[in-house]
Amino acid sequence: MATVYKRGKTYWLKWYEDGVAKYESLKTQEKKDALVAKAAKELELRTGTSVAQSNCTMGEFAEQYLLWHSGEYPWAEKEMRYYFDSVLIPEFGAMRLASIDPQKVEAWKHRRLGSIGHRSKRPVSRATVNNELKKLKAVVNKAVEWGVIPRNTIKSVRTLQRLDARPRSFFSSSQLESIYAADVDNSAIWQLMANTGMRAGEAMNLRWGDVDDARIRIVSSKEFHTKTRQWRDIPISPGAAAALERLRSNQEYVLPRMCMMTLRTRFKKACEKAGVVGTPHELRHTFISHLVMQGVPLRTVQVLAGHKTIAVTEQYAHLAPDHLSNTVSRLNL
Repeated sequence: MATVYKRGKTYWLKWYEDGVAKYESLKTQEKKDALVAKAAKELELRTGTSVAQSNCTMGEFAEQYLLWHSGEYPWAEKEMRYYFDSVLIPEFGAMRLASIDPQKVEAWKHRRLGSIGHRSKRPVSRATVNNELKKLKAVVNKAVEWGVIPRNTIKSVRTLQRLDARPRSFFSSSQLESIYAADVDNSAIWQLMANTGMRAGEAMNLRWGDVDDARIRIVSSKEFHTKTRQWRDIPISPGAAAALERLRSNQEYVLPRMCMMTLRTRFKKACEKAGVVGTPHELRHTFISHLVMQGVPLRTVQVLAGHKTIAVTEQYAHLAPDHLSNTVSRLNL
């Protein structure tokens, strides 16, 4: 038989092997977790089969996981370290992996939204909470895969459902002209992004060496990786050519050097002055939307935009000329 007891604030496990007392810290302050470990040890003593109820905490295993993750996905190392250090470890770091409580995870989800209990210091979106939950589940799944724990205790915890669904927003030609006029100093930047569909990071990392008279080549490298980790070519349109001509310089990069926050701030000010609402990413939506409205096949749009799957491009399908209308034009019930 095994017994559990408290030493200070932490539960310990005691059992006997060949008449010799053995002790092990369970590294938990939760009695429920201690009783689970006790039952697992008693089953092991009766059958000789380990149930693998590891005392490894989330915080301890996180270091092993992050080391593995940085080797597999080096481009995401900083992002993963941020999520773990600022969100997951402060919340779950002291918990034993084998008994992370689904109820606590559910409560944490809604605290992050600021919807129940005390409001979090900075409520976040449902998409952000889902992203964080997926990372937490990935850690627990890897612990199961490596045999650290026997099962995923939070497998049943679901991601939050979307509350709304709406078409992608984009700028009309007249709105773009207003933005250009409102911010003449940076208008070439906005014109280039609107005529190429580059993501902000892609535009900021574009070098003149990847631009010729016919096309812009977006490359994914160790220093900068695209969202899909793929390269693509974007033919230079008249609008893109005009923007590039105004940006032409002897510098290595096409765009003037600035941080991403500065880029967003400048565009926000330009939009406010022009009387429109949007972010630099809306320029990408604008490029894609206008291609679709001109009747460009979705597969071609997918390649130009660098979408990993056609499903993403299909979110713009409603903009195609006569989209859906032809399918019901002869229906007369």
